[in-house]
Amino acid sequence: MPSTRRSILATCTTGIGALAGCISTEKPTADGNWPRRTLNNAHTGYSTTEGPTTDLHTVWRQERLRSSVVDPSPIVDDSVLYFAHSQASRGDERGGAWIEAFDAATGDSRWTTELFRTNERHYLYHSDSTVVDEDRLFLQTKPGLTMLTTDGEIRWTFDNLYRGQQKPDVVTPVVTDDIVVTGTYDTLVEDRQDEIVFGIDPATGNERWNVPFSEWDGMWQLAGTDNVVYVAFDSGGLVALDMATGVERWRWKGPLNGTPTVVDDLLLVPLRRGNEHTLVAIDRRDRSLRWRQSIGVHWAEAEFTVADGLIYHVANYGLEARRLETGERVWRFGGDVDDEDQRRFSPDKPYMGLDSTPVVSGDAVYALGWIQRDTTYVHLFVVDAATGEELGHAEIGHNEQARTGTPAVTSDLVFVGSNNGNLYAFGECSFEIAGRCLVD
Repeated sequence: MPSTRRSILATCTTGIGALAGCISTEKPTADGNWPRRTLNNAHTGYSTTEGPTTDLHTVWRQERLRSSVVDPSPIVDDSVLYFAHSQASRGDERGGAWIEAFDAATGDSRWTTELFRTNERHYLYHSDSTVVDEDRLFLQTKPGLTMLTTDGEIRWTFDNLYRGQQKPDVVTPVVTDDIVVTGTYDTLVEDRQDEIVFGIDPATGNERWNVPFSEWDGMWQLAGTDNVVYVAFDSGGLVALDMATGVERWRWKGPLNGTPTVVDDLLLVPLRRGNEHTLVAIDRRDRSLRWRQSIGVHWAEAEFTVADGLIYHVANYGLEARRLETGERVWRFGGDVDDEDQRRFSPDKPYMGLDSTPVVSGDAVYALGWIQRDTTYVHLFVVDAATGEELGHAEIGHNEQARTGTPAVTSDLVFVGSNNGNLYAFGECSFEIAGRCLVD
C-alpha cells in the first residue's frame, strides 16, 4: 500500500489553495523495518514496503566522522534509524567507533554510544554489520561482536578476533531468538590462523560452540535459514552447519566468489574460475545443480537479491534481472563495459559499482552507482523491478563512496550512508519549481 503522504500528494491539483495544503501539512514517515544490510539472515534483500521512487530529493542529512574504507548501511526498526560510524586516530585525536540512533523521519539524534577508543593508527574501523532484532542491536568492531539494547546500553562483547591487525571486512552475524552465529573477524596478520565459526548465547554472550576450519580460509558472510548456517570460503567451498550445535551437515567444493543467497529450496552461489564469473543454483537438500549461467564481471563483495521470481545483481557495471527458475537474463539497466581494464564510461549513462548490492522494496529496485562526468557523481538509482525502466534517482555527491553499503527503504524515505560518514534520507518531492524542490 502507498503511504498516506504519497496518496495525498497524488491528489494535489494545480490550484493555489490545494498546493498550499499539499506542501505545508504532511511530514514524511518511516513505516516499515529494515533490520540488516541485506534485510534477513538468508540475504534475499527483499521487503514488501512500497518506498519512494520518483522526484527524489534530500529530506534530511547528518554528517558524522569519516568512516574511510567502510561504506556503512543504515538499518531501521520501529521508525528508529541506527547508524554506525568510525574514525582512525589522527594526530592527537584518538580513533574509535560509535553507534547512533536517530528519529528516522526527522533525522534528530536520540542517543550515541561509544564502542571503543584507541590511539592505534591501523585498520580499526567498525564492520558494516549492524543488526537489530527486537530490543537487541549487534555490531562488529575491533573489540569483537558487541550486543547492545536499542537504548544504547552495551550488554556484552564477544572476542572473535585474530591476533594482529584487523581489516574492515563484513562479518554480519546470523541472529535468531535462540542463538547468534558469527565468524572470525579477519586480519592482515602474516602468521596463518584457522578461520572459526562461533555459536553464541544471545542473552549472555557466552560461547556455545565453535568450529575451526584449517583447510579453507577467506570466509565470506554467513547466510542462514531453517536452523542451518551456510559458511562460504573463497575458492574453497560451502559448508552447512547445524545452527544450534555447529555440527557439520554437508560440504560442497567449488571456486566460490562471495556470499550465498538462500531462497526456498535453493542456494544461489557465485563462482569464479580465472576471468569466468558464473552464478549457480544448487538444491540445498541434495546439492544437485539446478542451473548455471555466466554473468560477466562480478566482484565478490556484491550480493544477490531475490524477489517475485527474479534475481537482481550487478555485473559489467550494470544492474541485471534474471529468472530464478533458469538464470536467464530478463533485463539490464545501465552502461555496459565488457573489458573492466578499459573503463571507458559514457557521461550519458548510469553505471553500477561492481561491489554494490541492489535491494528490492515493493515493486522497485534500489541500487547505488554513478554517472561519470568530469568526476564521479554517486547516485541512488530506483528502477522498476519488472521492466528495468528507471523510475527516479537522487544524487549523493561527487567522489563520495557508498558502494558496498546497501540502502534501507521505508514508506516515505530511503536511507543511504557513505564512507565520508554522511547519512542521507531521500523522499519524494511535494512541490517543485524550476527543477528545485520546495521542502515542506
